[in-house]
Amino acid sequence: MNEQVTKKPKILVVDDSKVIRHAAKKMLANDYDVHLAEDGRVAWETLQKVKTISAVFTDLSMPNLDGMGLLNQIRGADAEHIADLPVIIMTGHEDSVSIKQEVIDAGATDFVAKPFESIDLISRAKAYAQLNRKVVELEKKMSHDKLTGLYNTNSLQMQGAKAVSFASRHKLPISTVFFEITDFQKYFLTHGKRVAQHIIKAVGKRLQEGMRDEDIAARIGVAKYALVLPMTGKQKTEAVINRVCQSINKLVFDTGKERIRINFVAGYTVPDLVEVTVFNDILEQADNALQQAVNSATEQVVCYENQAVGEAPPEVITEQDIEQAFSSILAGNFYQIPDQHLAAVFKRLSPFMQYVDNRMQAESKPASIEITRQN
Repeated sequence: MNEQVTKKPKILVVDDSKVIRHAAKKMLANDYDVHLAEDGRVAWETLQKVKTISAVFTDLSMPNLDGMGLLNQIRGADAEHIADLPVIIMTGHEDSVSIKQEVIDAGATDFVAKPFESIDLISRAKAYAQLNRKVVELEKKMSHDKLTGLYNTNSLQMQGAKAVSFASRHKLPISTVFFEITDFQKYFLTHGKRVAQHIIKAVGKRLQEGMRDEDIAARIGVAKYALVLPMTGKQKTEAVINRVCQSINKLVFDTGKERIRINFVAGYTVPDLVEVTVFNDILEQADNALQQAVNSATEQVVCYENQAVGEAPPEVITEQDIEQAFSSILAGNFYQIPDQHLAAVFKRLSPFMQYVDNRMQAESKPASIEITRQN
């Protein structure tokens, strides 16, 4: 059974009365993981640390930050998982109808009167915490790629737009990186859907392993991935790309017939947010850089800013150039191949050379199908 399904939903109870806090915990403890806070300030800190709270029960009158202040902070939060939380106000006899109306207008979900009966507290927890949990799970299914668990394209655009808006507002750097597995169609056609899906999932897992909480990772094509890196300039972005590529290069996929290693190319942009603030334009910059890397015989990582206006484009190596080079190789006239064509010819020959090497290694291995990871 999935561990995520069997975990108890988390409830946050906020009250300056120790008696009320522990009474609520005792009533809810059988079915919920109850977190306690003595005022709104501690409650807000808890919400930053514990990202899976499903509902908040809070008193109104508290020191440091009262219930109304906490409610306003929750509803104004940048993080959706906090802003959308059910907030149930625990009211006393002294709370007037006008105060309750003010709280409802501010976004409170419901009320429970103090002193409360266990059935009142449990019924509201069941109604709101479990419903919120199901909504979150449904939203995750709709917003995430089924195969890798990363964000899908629509979610990347939504989350990325928010990240860019925040970066622009606070004058912080942000970068976007596109990765693509080269020759993926060859792996699919040669080894089938099962191996191809293992490759896609393994790459997705490696991306997740190296992410910070604030980073955004998505699968946006069959073998194409994206990273949005808040508070990350060019130098740090290049370090991330190198780390990711090195991690991917350690993956070995053993089908029993041959051992497969994959290769990544990357394109990235660190946009000037004074000039570009539309996230789709930033995605286009990253994609343009990626396509240059895909089509290049020598560069595996390309930065968008390198494509300066007026800069001479790299020489395009045509199929006729490649065919002529192969003819020279077969005739033994290697010296006739132009120096500027050598890298492209080597890149075209590399899959064949790897295939020969893999076939020779496979002759001494027993037949089996497994995906392995090389540390």
